Amino acid sequence: MKKKRRPLKILAGTIAILLIAGLLFITNAFVGNPVSAALANKAIKQYVEMNYSHLDLDIPKSSYNFKDGTYSSRVKSKSSMDTKFSIYYRSGKVQWDDYDGYVLNKFNTLERLSSEYSVIAKNIIATELGFENNRTMVIYDHEDNLNVLELDMKFDKALPIASEVVLRLDLKEPSLEMVEKILIDAHQAFLTNDCHFNQYSLYTDDDELSVMVNGVTPSHIESGELLTLLEKARNSDDFVDGISVFIK
Repeated sequence: MKKKRRPLKILAGTIAILLIAGLLFITNAFVGNPVSAALANKAIKQYVEMNYSHLDLDIPKSSYNFKDGTYSSRVKSKSSMDTKFSIYYRSGKVQWDDYDGYVLNKFNTLERLSSEYSVIAKNIIATELGFENNRTMVIYDHEDNLNVLELDMKFDKALPIASEVVLRLDLKEPSLEMVEKILIDAHQAFLTNDCHFNQYSLYTDDDELSVMVNGVTPSHIESGELLTLLEKARNSDDFVDGISVFIK
């Protein structure tokens, strides 16, 4: 009887080993393995010491991207809020970093300023138009603005960079008359609060309907012809004076 059980025990043990090996393989495939992670952390630290020692960076442990087999660490300056970027390790060495784009080209700075302006715009729409749960955001144009931006600069609503305000609202009435009213009221509220935008867009956050309005400018709003332009744009397959409208 014992002799008969022995092959079953061996088979069960073999299956258990295969299952463990399979789990380890799957785990390594998705989250990496401790040895590779340790090598990546060491290589990234050495890379920082060699190339960016003057920035006084915090270096967190790397994370693994199973899609391309890359380990990366998002390093941050201890003294500069805009100095943060990622370093990428793969195949035994650091392959690249994105310091130039995020720091030197001021992407981090512009993103932070946009976020700060978005908070202001969101609060104005909530308090003055009554959309308490709006997700309004401000987007600055990054083109040719490096000479205006400085790392860690303070936010200023008068920053001479083209900007777009995107109104993301929960609309219950998807009519062009309602869209016109919201854009006019929002524009007036922003002007009252010294907020000036080059362009307006409006989207709905309601799952049951879709409203997308793009390309509206202050000139459109102040012309007295906004509703006519919105109607033309909705009935057109192309932009009308830069405006596009989709309501479903």
